[in-house]
Amino acid sequence: MICAKLFCLLYRDKSYKLLKKALICFFLLMFSTRCLASPSTDSLVAALNQAIASAPAYDEVKLSEITRLKGLLVQGPAKSTGEQFFVQNDLYEQYKYYNYDSAMFYALRLQTVAGSSANKSLLVDAKLKVVFLLLSGGMFKETFDSLNVISISGMPDSLRAEYYTLMGRAYYNLADFNSDSYHTPIYNRKANLYLDSALAIYDKTSFEYLYFSAIRFLKKNESDSARINLETLLTRQNLSYHQVALTTSTIGGIYLNDGRENDAIQYLVRASIADIKSSTKETLALITLAGIVYKNGSIEDAVGYIEKANTDAGFYNARLRKVQVGNILPLIEGKMIETIKSQKQKLVIFLTLLSFLVILLACFAIVIRNQVKKLKLARAGLYEANQKQQQVNAELVKANELKALYNDQLQQINNQLSEANKIKEEYIGYFFSIDTDFLARIEKLVSSIERKLVDRKYSEIQFMLKGIEMKKEKEALLKNFDRVFVKLFPDFVAGFNSLFQEEDRVILKEDQLLNTELRIFALIRLGINDNEKIAEILDYSINTIYAKKTKLRSRTIVNKDDFEKKLIEITTLKKADTQISEV
Repeated sequence: MICAKLFCLLYRDKSYKLLKKALICFFLLMFSTRCLASPSTDSLVAALNQAIASAPAYDEVKLSEITRLKGLLVQGPAKSTGEQFFVQNDLYEQYKYYNYDSAMFYALRLQTVAGSSANKSLLVDAKLKVVFLLLSGGMFKETFDSLNVISISGMPDSLRAEYYTLMGRAYYNLADFNSDSYHTPIYNRKANLYLDSALAIYDKTSFEYLYFSAIRFLKKNESDSARINLETLLTRQNLSYHQVALTTSTIGGIYLNDGRENDAIQYLVRASIADIKSSTKETLALITLAGIVYKNGSIEDAVGYIEKANTDAGFYNARLRKVQVGNILPLIEGKMIETIKSQKQKLVIFLTLLSFLVILLACFAIVIRNQVKKLKLARAGLYEANQKQQQVNAELVKANELKALYNDQLQQINNQLSEANKIKEEYIGYFFSIDTDFLARIEKLVSSIERKLVDRKYSEIQFMLKGIEMKKEKEALLKNFDRVFVKLFPDFVAGFNSLFQEEDRVILKEDQLLNTELRIFALIRLGINDNEKIAEILDYSINTIYAKKTKLRSRTIVNKDDFEKKLIEITTLKKADTQISEV
């Protein structure tokens, strides 16, 4: 045991990194031919290791329940005999597979409480609980002495069945413990008779009937019938963890006797997990599993399992289990010692080879050193040439970057000039057309007025002047502006609206190309940013222009400072040869 712990500590100590690496290499060589476990076995073993790590948490749950039950005894010392019996019986059940001494304490107290009552069945029940613990603790003499003085005449079937079962188990355990050719058959025959008596009483659908029937089949060497009974039990959904552990552990023993170790391992692992989850410290499954794993070469797992089994046996104070652990533990320790010796020999070989390699490497180092001296001179020349080449490359890269930047800026300027020229050409053509039409109309009006003046038709002149509607003329002028602008910027309205949420976008009437708000920002898009100038063109006050601009800017989804920049980025002319038709 000490050797095993020493090996594990040595292996895990980080100060022995080189030793760890060497040991890992040799372990891989040693176990390279080892058979791989099935995926299901691997997952069960992982679950078992996890359960072992979580064992303190499961024990904490049991201790919490024990504390609660002890509190009931403290709170109600004046309880009736029956009530005291049942509370202390619950405490006994909690300790039954957890701790021998505590369970015995409450079993003896049950005897005391039951002895003060007129109910003889309670006293027999308490005595059988003491017997169960004596048997679990491996105290055969005391077990038989106690059973021989118990009278079950007139007792309920449940107590009689339990008495016969304990008798049968006691003789079976004694037969296994002695394991000789003379006494063992005698004990087994007696055990069979008692177990037959118990089976005659048990309900044939109960767990006890099916389980002990399986045990009876095993003793008659009818392992297939026993396994059928046990597998039938495993299909039940209401089994406790302890019942699962009993069933799977027994199936594992059957497979082990049949030489089917892989199948046995799976059931023994399940039994061990159930024992841990139920905080059962009086258990055989983990001890048996440690022995199988040890024989298969998984020394580290075997050490972990046997240590856990030994700790549980010591905690429970199970004498028989301690003996069973003692039978396996020296074998595992011996194997660990052999492994350490073997690894030590291999480590010596490894270090010898390593020393040879170091010497060889030293020779190579001398040769390489001479070559390096020759290379340094050539490298110095190459380095200088490389530095010059890098400098030239850096200058070329910088020149190319400046050229690319210059080209980008030049392209932007060309695009802006092209756009400005296009706008200028279109609007100059537009205004020449407007001015020509306007001058023709003025000339026609002046000629008419002159004729009327010559004819002294002043009333007709007054009528003509009243017929001139400046508001309509202004509206016509703005509509002409809208047509020209939309032809120059066909995507302006859509681009403008993309700067706002759906509910804040400009919705034009059916006959509108632009409205007042759009005209304000159309003029800004054309480069007219002065509020006074915009107000003069659109015939609004400066305050009105400012208010409309502020209102729209406040609703935009882009940064307010970038609003006009985004406005300028709206697509301009779609085609370079766009021409405005005569307005």
